[in-house]
Amino acid sequence: MSRRLIEEWLPIAEIGIESVRERTPMTPFPAPNRLHVWWARRPLVSARAAVLGSLLPADADRKKFMHTLGIHGDPVAAKIRIAQATRDGIRLGADAYGYSRAFSYSPTDDERTWISQEGKKIGINSTPTVLDPTAGGASIPFEAIRIGANVISNDINPVACLVEKLTIEQPLIKGSQVYLEFKKIGDKFSAIVRDRLKDLFPAEDSDDLRPDGYLFARTIRCPYCGGLIPLSPNWRLAPDGTGVRLIPHDVEDESERVCSFEIVSKAKEQSEGTVEGGRATCPFPNCGRVIDGDKVKSIAQDGGMGEQLYAVVFKKRIQTITKTGKRGREKWVRGYRAPRPEDDVFDEVKAKLDAKLPYWEAQDMVPTEE
Repeated sequence: MSRRLIEEWLPIAEIGIESVRERTPMTPFPAPNRLHVWWARRPLVSARAAVLGSLLPADADRKKFMHTLGIHGDPVAAKIRIAQATRDGIRLGADAYGYSRAFSYSPTDDERTWISQEGKKIGINSTPTVLDPTAGGASIPFEAIRIGANVISNDINPVACLVEKLTIEQPLIKGSQVYLEFKKIGDKFSAIVRDRLKDLFPAEDSDDLRPDGYLFARTIRCPYCGGLIPLSPNWRLAPDGTGVRLIPHDVEDESERVCSFEIVSKAKEQSEGTVEGGRATCPFPNCGRVIDGDKVKSIAQDGGMGEQLYAVVFKKRIQTITKTGKRGREKWVRGYRAPRPEDDVFDEVKAKLDAKLPYWEAQDMVPTEE
């Protein structure tokens, strides 16, 4: 049997960097990932590399392989350049790599033809079929189809099977009708959810602003000074330097020794993280003690771990202008603000959850084991 490209060569460093780019939380994840959460999704770029490398002969054009993979630059060099810029306090922004993330590129018809022609050199004389009996979140089937292969996939978990059907099989059979149906159901569901939750999401100051999320930190009381410590390894909110600065209120009454929060625009203005390697550091100036990991665990196990709201995420409506000066499309841009007293709806949330819990337990919708 002729040897395949994956047996001779695979650009591991480049694929690894692209896999990390694919999972960067500050940018949109691949569309299949947003349909349903799955705990073992493999990066699409690595799935495409594995399938493509298995269908090409060992002497296949490596530059064409990289382009078909979606790697249209040098991610290793870009990673070095970004690291140096970070050390120099420079942010290179969204175009730091010089090309879009690999998974967002779909192979062209010419590239699929090239794959087919190369496959004939190693005896693949018809459209190849990729078999994946443990497909899970369907990264391998999804990418196999994108490069022009047939796919047979399955999984022992029925949820995985449903994910595969909805992300791969149904769109192939019914095309855009799946999207239209999904959008219709999604719009109806969103309207119901917004109506039910409207009292729990206080309105923003302007019609051009809408609440989008609440960011909480776990908390413990410092065993030395009694101050409430919000636990986070860092206080970064966005790649542009937006983050949080803690403002400890250093008073005698231990119950009032808490931190409030301020949103800052530069990385150097952000507070240091308060937890690392399991150890917590008290942020209050007249304490600053380090609480070891075992003590943190003990406090949590004794019911002493709580939570504190430290930032509210909102979306702001922006009216874009075209190059000709005309009104373009509206878009919503993410922003952050510090919590306000009216954001404290925890008692209302708890009351609603307590009212729902007996029904959820009776329907076996939530775990009840000790």
